[in-house]
Amino acid sequence: MQKFKSRFLKCAGRNLHFLEGGDPAKDCVVIWHGVTGTCRDHEELAVRLSARYHVICPDSIGCGLSDWVGDKTIESGLGFYSQMAQDLLRQLGIRKCRWIGASKGGGLGIILAEIMSECQITHLVLNDIGPGFPDWMRAAALKNISNPPRFDSYPLFEEFLRDSLSRGKLELPDHKWQHLAQTWSRRREDGGVTFHNDPALAFQFSHHPEDFDLWHSYDRIKSSTFLIRGQYSLVNDEEALAMQSRGPKCIIHNRPGGHISLMNEPEEQNIIINFIDQKIGDEHEQS
Repeated sequence: MQKFKSRFLKCAGRNLHFLEGGDPAKDCVVIWHGVTGTCRDHEELAVRLSARYHVICPDSIGCGLSDWVGDKTIESGLGFYSQMAQDLLRQLGIRKCRWIGASKGGGLGIILAEIMSECQITHLVLNDIGPGFPDWMRAAALKNISNPPRFDSYPLFEEFLRDSLSRGKLELPDHKWQHLAQTWSRRREDGGVTFHNDPALAFQFSHHPEDFDLWHSYDRIKSSTFLIRGQYSLVNDEEALAMQSRGPKCIIHNRPGGHISLMNEPEEQNIIINFIDQKIGDEHEQS
């Protein structure tokens, strides 16, 4: 990524990789990817934000260039993620930030917005994630992440990725599919190709039921909160209405597509930027 530095810090005893861009003297924006993504998932948004903010894009543990999971039953859950995130922000000297979280990164943001005192989250953007999580999705994620498929070549991996994510209503130009396939893949010891992430991340779905009922945290959030909800969303109508009436009483923007969004469309980026640029207490509307 142009003008972004690749860095490592030891956080909660583990090596965490992150990309850093923009002026560290400016307000900070953290963009945290989903369960099996990487720090490069939302790089177009990150580059655009770096013109006016100090931008941090971490690789979650088990993803990208960060360490793989050590203790599978502990380090796969949001509790350990929150320790790593707080340690990262503390070492970087960040005392307040805007948080943009996709899927699991949004769940992490919900927890941190409640508990963090050393670093205040002023604006919280949740990309198609709420305090709950459908049971069917937990079961599917557990199965898919724990036993990733093997492919004989990178082109076959890209073909599979295009087919599976297109069925999930993700639409991308060819160069973005190629980019995603390259950043989401790794070579196996037998010469084949598979998904880049640690299969142990599946343990979150079997060992951390607390991660999928975050209403107790959501209800205590003071941050200005914004839900971006896909047309084919994991956040059902009942949950969306509850998020508007409880806790921070989030604003909701409905976008096309499904659960996964790379936030690469200019219109979606404009809506995000408009929200995080708002001063706390300003009245604004999104729909």
